[in-house]
Amino acid sequence: MAEPLKKRKGSSSQSQRHSETQEMQIPSSISSSSLFSSEEQRIRYTNLFSFGSIIDPKFIDMDFFSNEIFECIQAFENSNLIPFMSLKLPVYTELVKAFYSNLEIQEGTLISEVYGIKMVIDQSLFYDLTQLSSEGVPFEGTLNDD
Repeated sequence: MAEPLKKRKGSSSQSQRHSETQEMQIPSSISSSSLFSSEEQRIRYTNLFSFGSIIDPKFIDMDFFSNEIFECIQAFENSNLIPFMSLKLPVYTELVKAFYSNLEIQEGTLISEVYGIKMVIDQSLFYDLTQLSSEGVPFEGTLNDD
């Protein structure tokens, strides 16, 4: 008979992960209708995004990885992905939904508007915000010919 699945040391339940990142609400003094600068934006948001849910943010638990042996952790470190993958910041779900409801992609540039503020995120700004490199990491290892 199959052995029941056991929770691995260092892993966390969904509720524990959720409690580590904060889901922030827009202050009640700010009207959600002010998220949009046009009726068209408000209608698109109401019809397509307002009732949708945002998946809880995922992050890497470095304490878990330090107690286990994973080959991928060295690749994450070499790529400088650990700081990005370890982010645990507040999430403003209504702002995220408003951003995506107004999102346009023009020639590889993300353009959106929330609270009447236009946001333009090009490749350079994306790399600056995420502190990720735009270049790959040289391969270190061996290839097996099958």
